[in-house]
Amino acid sequence: MRISKQPPLAFFGGTFDPVHYAHLRCAEQARSILQLEKLYLLPAGDPPHKNTPFTTAAQRLDMLRLALADYPALDIDDRECRRDGPSFMVDTLHELRTEYPGQSILLLIGQDAINYLHTWHQWRQLFSLAHIITFPRPGAAPAYLPELAAEIERRYCSDPQALAGSTSGKVLHLDLELIDISATAIQAAIRRGQPLNGMSPAPVLQYIADNRLYLSA
Repeated sequence: MRISKQPPLAFFGGTFDPVHYAHLRCAEQARSILQLEKLYLLPAGDPPHKNTPFTTAAQRLDMLRLALADYPALDIDDRECRRDGPSFMVDTLHELRTEYPGQSILLLIGQDAINYLHTWHQWRQLFSLAHIITFPRPGAAPAYLPELAAEIERRYCSDPQALAGSTSGKVLHLDLELIDISATAIQAAIRRGQPLNGMSPAPVLQYIADNRLYLSA
């Protein structure tokens, strides 16, 4: 396959229930290190690896749009929210590969998620569709089953610039700043009536309050 001269396309998947500063700052750090003009947040419509979200896909998209108002280099790819059925990442990457056949595609996955990559639908195919970019998450050390560890080890790359030379197949770890904020912690704080200052952008917090989100377990 002929490699496109276009810059890599980068996607950061997640439930974003709700989006918070750890998501945003990690995305911005990764974009800067990878020298990308744009990075896309990719919200799962029906995440198959997590409990059913507390909010609808439309509400999570609303919150993402509010959060990104001050992040012009971050954007949203809402294809999984528009697609029926479980949001399998392999399906999304097949779509992207069809749309951008010769372009390098980067998929950002936190350490807490990639530890369980072997449980994802058709997980081995992910490596043939994109480069995998990992980053640290609080309390999540690398812990791979042997078959996943072997895949990561043989694909490991230490130079971000090398990713542009192929469309997929490499694994790169970015040593991003650890930011100890999680959606679960925000949900719990709301139920306890605790302040959320500094956890998510003010417009997102106002949206949560206006729509009385996360008040029940």
